Amino acid sequence: MNIIFSPIVRRPGTDYELHMLSVEGDTLTVNGTEFTLTALEYDEETGLAGYILSATRDATDGWTVTLLLPIGDNASEAQRFPEPVTVTSGPVPLPAPPEEEAEETTTAEAE
Repeated sequence: MNIIFSPIVRRPGTDYELHMLSVEGDTLTVNGTEFTLTALEYDEETGLAGYILSATRDATDGWTVTLLLPIGDNASEAQRFPEPVTVTSGPVPLPAPPEEEAEETTTAEAE
C-alpha cells in the first residue's frame, strides 16, 4: 500500500492526532479503527472516513491512500514535508515528531 501524508495544522484544543497506523491486505487501521478500503463509500460532507482523504486501487501498484497528518505549530521538517511510504503489511512508520517531543517520549518510556 502506498501512503501519502497530507499535513494539516491542528486547531488549538483538539486532540485530532494520528497515533498508530498499520496495513493488512485491503485493511488500513488508523488509531485502532479498521477501515476496509474496498468497502469505503464517499460521502459529500465527510469524504471517505476520518483521516482518509482518498483511496484508489491500481492493478499494478495496489492501493494508494492519502491520509490527513495532523501537525502542531512546532511540527518537524519530516511532519511538514512528509515522504510517501510503501508498506505491504504491518505497522506504518509515521513522520518523526520534533526532536524535543521525541526526547520527552523516550524519557517517559524509560521511567
